[in-house]
Amino acid sequence: MALFNKKQRLWLKVLCLVYALLFFYYRYQSIRDPTSHFFQPEEGYRPRYSVARIQESLHFLSSSNHSSVRPASTDPVLCVGIVTAKRPLAQNLNTTIGSLLDNLSQEQRSEIAVHVLFAHVITSAHPDFGQPWVSQFVDRAFTYEQVDVPIATLKRLEHERRVSEKSLLDYRLTLESCYSQTNSSWILMLEDDVVAQRHWYERTTQALQTVQEWEQQGKIRQWLYLRLFYTEKFLGWNIEDWPVYLAWSIFAISTTAALGIWVRRHVKSWQGVLTNSFLVVVCFIGVPMGILLYFLAGRMTVQPMRPGVHLMNQHGCCSQALLFPRKQVPLVSRYLDWKRCASPGPVDSVIEMLGDQAGMDRLVISPSQMQHVGATSYKENRPSYRWEGMYSVHGAHGVWNVEFEGQS
Repeated sequence: MALFNKKQRLWLKVLCLVYALLFFYYRYQSIRDPTSHFFQPEEGYRPRYSVARIQESLHFLSSSNHSSVRPASTDPVLCVGIVTAKRPLAQNLNTTIGSLLDNLSQEQRSEIAVHVLFAHVITSAHPDFGQPWVSQFVDRAFTYEQVDVPIATLKRLEHERRVSEKSLLDYRLTLESCYSQTNSSWILMLEDDVVAQRHWYERTTQALQTVQEWEQQGKIRQWLYLRLFYTEKFLGWNIEDWPVYLAWSIFAISTTAALGIWVRRHVKSWQGVLTNSFLVVVCFIGVPMGILLYFLAGRMTVQPMRPGVHLMNQHGCCSQALLFPRKQVPLVSRYLDWKRCASPGPVDSVIEMLGDQAGMDRLVISPSQMQHVGATSYKENRPSYRWEGMYSVHGAHGVWNVEFEGQS
């Protein structure tokens, strides 16, 4: 005697066909999702929009007809702080500055101050120090000679390649430059190897309005920063959330079984299809296979971040673009200095520790307003460097925002 009747076999074939179609759909749809089993690096890391932005920023900097507009006072709305150091293969500071400023109106440019720390004891070691475009587009280009830190300490950190300590110190000095030299309400800290989206300033301003409304409505706690760059690779199915995934999987199986039993009892035409053996196959083979495909497809494919502001108190990476409200800067500055002396670590990790310990929310704009294009990092202590990766424009170690490349 056959296990299933003709009608049941037909429905099983239909379910297999639907599954096959979904499998091939997600296999194609997920090739640019770094959280997916189907991710293809050659597509996911292919630079598109960032290449255009680099070209536009270089054209902007070299345009002889351009006249830079500077803030009229010490009261810009936003101060952008950038720590820059000589990179092993290529310098990106010019494209960072150019992409920040090239699409601003004169009024918008007057609301922004740009501060750049050339983080070398011997400043001439940096290829961009003293370049004409720096004095034209940067509001305050400063060096260690203009900060209150003993030169002997800086020489020791630089000579001994104590990268974590020096990075924390440089970040603090640049943050404090924006805080002490301007009265800006917001301070945006950037690394010197990012490119900005064309309309980053308008979208950031809109995001800040949303955040302020959430504060007034009590939807968020006190917040530490607004992230303008993130990488999707750390936003996948994290192992610490396995109880949640298990609970939802059990719910899916139980709901399918309950629905099948209910239909069998109330719809006479389905009584010959939804037998116990058929439901066992559907619930314990079909549904688990569907759940498996859901996870294989990748979180950014099946649960994409909607445009707007989101909480990101976990798995946020990295320190390429963080915007701090002015009132939090003294706290951040003290904590960076304390960690530098006590137990130095990467800047982004230290800031996350502060957020966790202080119980403060961290927020992010989606889609990312910045892209990381630094192919190598000066923070690595390596004997030699060479170009790596499939493309000349890429983020070191896969620190890359895939969605950014689809913008226009």
